[in-house]
Amino acid sequence: MCRKIIATHAWLCMVGAVLGACGSEKQAPDTAPPAPSVALLELPVALRSQAKVPADAVQVDVTTAGIGVAGKLVLNLAAGGIDKAERPGAEGDELPKLVQALKAAPQHAHVSLAVAALVPYETAASVIASAKAAGASSIVFHVRAPSVSAVGYLALDDFELRARSKSDEAVAVPGVAVRPWSDFVAQWDAVANACRSARTGNCAPKPESVADGGDLKVVLHAAGQGVNVEFFRIGPPPEVTPPPEAKDKGKGKAKKHAKKSRKKPVEEPTEPVEPVIPATEALFQFRGQEAVTAPSPVSETVKPVCGDSACGVIVQAEKATPFLRVVSLLGAAFPDATPAPHVVFERP
Repeated sequence: MCRKIIATHAWLCMVGAVLGACGSEKQAPDTAPPAPSVALLELPVALRSQAKVPADAVQVDVTTAGIGVAGKLVLNLAAGGIDKAERPGAEGDELPKLVQALKAAPQHAHVSLAVAALVPYETAASVIASAKAAGASSIVFHVRAPSVSAVGYLALDDFELRARSKSDEAVAVPGVAVRPWSDFVAQWDAVANACRSARTGNCAPKPESVADGGDLKVVLHAAGQGVNVEFFRIGPPPEVTPPPEAKDKGKGKAKKHAKKSRKKPVEEPTEPVEPVIPATEALFQFRGQEAVTAPSPVSETVKPVCGDSACGVIVQAEKATPFLRVVSLLGAAFPDATPAPHVVFERP
């Protein structure tokens, strides 16, 4: 009897050991290190923050220490910078490891993106490019509204990332029709007056001669401590206005004097008159804090042109520009209760 009990006990132990081993294989611990998360106070401030995050959005966190997808670390960063070995292309191009991680997520058509405020635009542009390369159709930035202690969201349903363009180069913005340059020209005075409400605004007054025809290009440019709203005319060179005929004030007097003295009149020299070149651009510049002040003069500057209708904009920034400048500028240009912009981010 004792032998049967001992044998049965040994058999049960052996079966338990086998089952335990199988269970340990199925529940093997995940060795991937956790991704760093972005704290609330690290998020950029934006005046557009009331969007909703799609339920199936994949979460991407970008801090100065690393990039993570769905809570798993994908890339380490050094002070927000990407190692050259992880970047086979140019600055702002997609990152293969990040693209692969996004594609491996169950859903990646929508990306919920938390980028720490001090991450450089060069890195953020690569993350945006990677999201697009993985097939994302929309992107939602984590932000915080001024004086609000909760996470808000700035959503873009139409976005692209392309090479840097010149000021007079046309850039097609997806999802929105090209607008004529006259849309801005008709509102130039209103835009300039709104810009002058800023304490730090540098505003372009409407000149006497403005180019006719052409298409409108709207650029939001962030660099260092400043943010710009820029309007450009795209099209053939404008016709240059010929200089008016110079009037010689001394000619009449010289003729009268010639009759008396019967000598050849001496003509007084006249100053050359330069031809008038019609204006094809208007730049409105602000210090960065103007983009996070509610109400913002940046909002009022953009409103006459884009306040009531869908507007396509080009976003530009320098490599080292903190991403907070970019997001804050977008939020100020298109605050809550205005139509969402259609955006083309350009590589630094």
